[in-house]
Amino acid sequence: MKLKQSSKQSVRGYFKSTFAILILVSAAATGYFFYQTPPLEVSGVQVQRNDMAYIIRVTGEVINDRTVSLTALVNGRVEQVYVARGDLVNKDDTLAAMDNRASMTRLKRAKAVVQQETVRLKEQRQRYNRVSELSNRNLVSVEALDQVKFEMETAQAAVAIAHADAQMRVLEQDWQKLNAPFDAVIVDKWTESGQWVEAGTELFQLVAIEGWEIEANLDAVDTGRIHVGQLVNVTSDAFPDIGWQTKIHWIGPAIERTSARHLNTFPVRMGLGADAPKLLLGQQLDIEIVIEERGDVLRLPYSALREREPGHFEVALVEQGVIRLQPVESGLETDTHVEILSGVQEGQQVALFDSGYLENGRTARFAAKHDQD
Repeated sequence: MKLKQSSKQSVRGYFKSTFAILILVSAAATGYFFYQTPPLEVSGVQVQRNDMAYIIRVTGEVINDRTVSLTALVNGRVEQVYVARGDLVNKDDTLAAMDNRASMTRLKRAKAVVQQETVRLKEQRQRYNRVSELSNRNLVSVEALDQVKFEMETAQAAVAIAHADAQMRVLEQDWQKLNAPFDAVIVDKWTESGQWVEAGTELFQLVAIEGWEIEANLDAVDTGRIHVGQLVNVTSDAFPDIGWQTKIHWIGPAIERTSARHLNTFPVRMGLGADAPKLLLGQQLDIEIVIEERGDVLRLPYSALREREPGHFEVALVEQGVIRLQPVESGLETDTHVEILSGVQEGQQVALFDSGYLENGRTARFAAKHDQD
């Protein structure tokens, strides 16, 4: 019985020794693997100071709300066209004239009717005066006086109708001509001499010479950053060596939704600018609105920061070959960079998060040639 118990103790000791050896071997293998794994090679940038500016960049277009289409006011034949596309015209200049022979005839007839009815009225007044005198002498009845009075008033109405008809014929004469409503440029012409047109047919499109401006649509998130009087920098591919400034003078009252791109935007308008070159209607321009500028600040590109939680960022410092994640406080943001208010110092090297998975304590080294901010 004692012999069996001794054998069991020997077996237990054997297994304990074997298990301890396995642990030591495993630890040795892990350590060997750890020290043999090469450090993660990362790209990095240096924290530097520079000027920063938050700039909104959009495309604008030359527009003018004073754009009108002139249409034929009457049916008829276009007798003469006096302008061509691109011509500058002054207010009340005649652009085209209709064949007015029929309207002239109607006007002459209306004037003749006025003359005829005026003569009849004169006769009725003379008759009324005679009958009235006789009535005062009790030589005619009251009914006879009332009758001539009625005939005189009818003649007066006939004269008024004739005058109104004559005025209508004068207006009809005006309708035979298409005149410019203001100083403008002819941007389209759809008629020629000899063409028969109906009332309502579009003949010309005009854009006023005064009132040209630039319109741009901005993202709705920038509504709080835009105000009337704000300076705007303008350039154009058509004038590569010219840049000029203007000011915002109007901000749209409502947000507009672009269904094609599912964007919420709002329009702003600005003058062409005193130094603007000769621009064309519909010409596209490059607009820059400087929202905020800061000088000599620490900054890093977006790829050097990781958002730990909304509004909180961290960077990956590489110190003595080991990654250390460092929280930082951010400030002004641009299209490419973020201002760093605290957490790092000028000259420190930080890894870019697109280099791989970066975590605290992981060994790492910068590539032989890493990026500079």
